[in-house]
Amino acid sequence: MKVSFGYRAASEEHPADVLLHNSVVAEKVGFEFIVTSDHFHPWFHTDGHSSFALSWLGALGQATRSVRIGTGVTPPILRYHPALIAQAFGTLGRLYPGRVFVAVGTGEAMNEVPLGFPWPGFGERFERLREAIEIIKNLWSEDFVTYTGKYFRLVKANLYDKPSPHPPIYVAGMGEHTVRLAGEVADGYMGVPAPKEKYPEIFNILREACSTNGREFDAMPRMVEVFVSYDQDYDKALSWVSRWKTVLIPNVLASEIYDPRELEEKAKNIDVRQLTSYQVDVCTSVEEVIKAAEKYIGYGFNEIQLHSCSPDEAKFLDDFGSKGLQYLKQQYGKP
Repeated sequence: MKVSFGYRAASEEHPADVLLHNSVVAEKVGFEFIVTSDHFHPWFHTDGHSSFALSWLGALGQATRSVRIGTGVTPPILRYHPALIAQAFGTLGRLYPGRVFVAVGTGEAMNEVPLGFPWPGFGERFERLREAIEIIKNLWSEDFVTYTGKYFRLVKANLYDKPSPHPPIYVAGMGEHTVRLAGEVADGYMGVPAPKEKYPEIFNILREACSTNGREFDAMPRMVEVFVSYDQDYDKALSWVSRWKTVLIPNVLASEIYDPRELEEKAKNIDVRQLTSYQVDVCTSVEEVIKAAEKYIGYGFNEIQLHSCSPDEAKFLDDFGSKGLQYLKQQYGKP
């Protein structure tokens, strides 16, 4: 199984210019793809950032040479009409052919409610996602599309600049419905850190959905976010991920909380060490970062995106890029 390695440009952690600089360096040290988060509000308020992913990707494509670029994750459900996502990524696909991908999902309240949308339950958001994927594909391949769904409509909508090839669409999520949808209609699947016993269940669902729909599971890109904090001082590396305690709020993805200040307040009494159970690998050496990546290869993922929330991002890119990344590509980068 050939494995590729990418860098996560976490827009929550850095302003757009710094994020761009880090991503350019990431390509130079050998990362093969770059994924950026697509948020309106970040996961945390203190020292938080939230650049606009779709315009930032245009700058990234121009500033880099060949690295693949895309989002993780874009929710085409409320603030984004799926036709606009088709147009945006169609445009990027024309500018950077063969380099662009988009991951879509059911979204989070922090990115939709601030723009005046009520936060629907999962059932509605999932139905919206299914319709959105159909609309995006139709607009990339057909002319003057009319579509009447439960939530979205098109009336003779036409993209005059269609991308060729079409950017791959990944479906992101860890629940049965979204994983099955990935196997049914997506070009790839995107997962996140979870307890290791969760992955056999996920891949069984994905494999079954692929088989039922005449698709080859082994050929499907299976991407995962590998969250690490790297520093020779363990306590320093651990403290740096404290802002991400908000992901530990019970049922946070389904909740209606949309204000990062409220997220921080609800997470303030959570012990940061809980993040190390499976969400974050705190690493004091390049070898430990390598082991974190290898763990997810062992689970069955073939596209590893390293999300570094390290005290010194430049040092992470230099140390891991010059040693760990080259080792991983030599060991796993060949069919």
